[in-house]
Amino acid sequence: MRLHDCLKLVRAEGIDPAYFPKIKDEWQRFLAGEKVNKQMVPSEVIESWERSRSYGIDPYGTDPHPVNLSGKEYKKLQEILNKYGFFFERIVELVEQDGLTLYLNTVDGLNYHLFRSGGMSGHASLGHCNEKTVGTTASCLAKLYNQPILLVHPYRYSQNYTQNHGVSAPIHNEKNEVIGALGLGFEDPRFCLQAYSMISFIAQAFDSLYLPLTNGYEKHMQKIIDCMPHGVAFVDERDTVQLYNNKILELLKIRRKNNIEGELNKQLARLGVGAGFKDKQEAEVTCAEIQVDNEKPYKLILLKDRLEGRKPGIFPSPEGEGKGKGLFTFDQIIGESVLLKEAKKVAANVARTSVPVMIHGESGTGKEMFAQAMHCASPRRNGPFVAINCGALPGELVESELFGYEEGSFTGALKGGRIGKVEAASGGTLFLDEIESVPLKDQIKLLRVLSTGKVQKIGSTKEIQVDVRIVAATKIDLLKHADDGLFREDLFYRISTFIIELPALRQRKEDIGALAEYFIKKLASKYDRGKIKMDPVFVDALQRYYWRGNVRELEHAMERAIIMLEDGETLMLEHLSPGIQQAYRKRTVEKLVAETVQTTSHRQGLLELAERRVIEYVLELVDGNQSLAAQQLGINRRTLYTKLNGKSNSGREVLDA
Repeated sequence: MRLHDCLKLVRAEGIDPAYFPKIKDEWQRFLAGEKVNKQMVPSEVIESWERSRSYGIDPYGTDPHPVNLSGKEYKKLQEILNKYGFFFERIVELVEQDGLTLYLNTVDGLNYHLFRSGGMSGHASLGHCNEKTVGTTASCLAKLYNQPILLVHPYRYSQNYTQNHGVSAPIHNEKNEVIGALGLGFEDPRFCLQAYSMISFIAQAFDSLYLPLTNGYEKHMQKIIDCMPHGVAFVDERDTVQLYNNKILELLKIRRKNNIEGELNKQLARLGVGAGFKDKQEAEVTCAEIQVDNEKPYKLILLKDRLEGRKPGIFPSPEGEGKGKGLFTFDQIIGESVLLKEAKKVAANVARTSVPVMIHGESGTGKEMFAQAMHCASPRRNGPFVAINCGALPGELVESELFGYEEGSFTGALKGGRIGKVEAASGGTLFLDEIESVPLKDQIKLLRVLSTGKVQKIGSTKEIQVDVRIVAATKIDLLKHADDGLFREDLFYRISTFIIELPALRQRKEDIGALAEYFIKKLASKYDRGKIKMDPVFVDALQRYYWRGNVRELEHAMERAIIMLEDGETLMLEHLSPGIQQAYRKRTVEKLVAETVQTTSHRQGLLELAERRVIEYVLELVDGNQSLAAQQLGINRRTLYTKLNGKSNSGREVLDA
């Protein structure tokens, strides 16, 4: 078996999770000196394992491999970053999503993170990463065999070094010499094929940028840029479009006709691409100037898919490919509580239709997540998902954002005008968060869109036909808001054919443990941590807390706890914020007192007994240390001793640590 056979298998059947432990068993056999099954492990991997062992690599090692910042290898890395920086900056925009790591691995083995979900990119994560330091990796094999490589985690020689799967592809200079490899690391094995395709095309684009566009390579370049997920165009020194892909025509809504290039030139000029435009971002477009040696400069135009309001998110489920890439699905909404299951059931049923939906829930309960999941489960899944937070916009800008405007319709209007979110969402879903913030005058226009399926731009006399599904969200009683004259009642009934109630986190405490585990996995990757466990008292404190900020507050609490954990492996009560600790102790004392009242048949001495149980509980928490217990109880040690020995009838002795 060879690596390309593994890739064919993944393409044909996907990855069976049962495959991973089998490979781990083969890895164990190799370490024990036994024969490896060559039908299960690719020969290139076995050969790399053998080399790694000969280098003396620790198969269980996690030691860092620092870089000499004054050495030749580091200087070569700096030269690459300086020379090709414009390209690296642009490809980061293509892979910015949770759970992804984009890195450059030089021919000398220096690993430099161009992007890492949650931070730690650049020099903060610089290290040696080659076969002689960490053993088998995707980038090592990509450089060795000069081809793109898919390497799932069990194929690594040092399997404790990272839990990520990886894909990597070599990149070359103008002399066709390998100068390193670009790679993607990710946790979800279902992303293997997408990642492999993405890194292959990125590496081809890198290599092709050093071929003059006038020497007959247009067809080669065209094939590459047509595969890019965002709009791409190359513009010459006269700001005339030379090459472009279909995606940029789609995003700019340019119909195919005789003079496509002319229309594209006009549209890019409207977005600010013109003379002197360089390293500037305006509207949804970014631009970088490319110049090789003394050749005439070109501009690389990148129009991001965020024109349609898409947000980077966690990976789509296998069946979600093409159903709103980067959006949440119902399978990714964590929780098994009755209330959450009911909300998911209603949302899944109504998702199959195009009726307007109102999502009601407190801040942090996942209203946009539900809206995205409904879009991915709907017949509109291949259309755009456009989200707008109405509460984050000044009232005077809501109309132009929602409905767009014509050129010259007001002071400051862009040349050529601008389409609104309603029109941009045509064929898909428009999510209006905090809809109660839409001014009354704009509510009338929104009502007309729902009634007629038409939208009229500011400054225009024409109406444009749109096909959009509205999903609105609010955290207030919108009908009461209407009774107060702050919201149109007719609009309320239009957008609330279905109302989905999202439960607060305190209403589904049984889901807190699973959510905490999810955030540990996510944050451990972000902060480059190993396995992290939770102490039972820590979990109990999470489940007893009120969580006014719901899931969002829980995520922040888990992030704080992991940061406070420092070098430990187990999250304890003291790693939580003082507010959560205090609330936990208060609720614990209340519970102990309540239990004392319920289990005591006589009321004489009830106060003393309740006090005694609280003291014993605190002593148990601090392993019998009376000084620490007194400190937590807010009394001095002598008072504690008196309460334990002077007033107690049990005669229990507590060891003083």
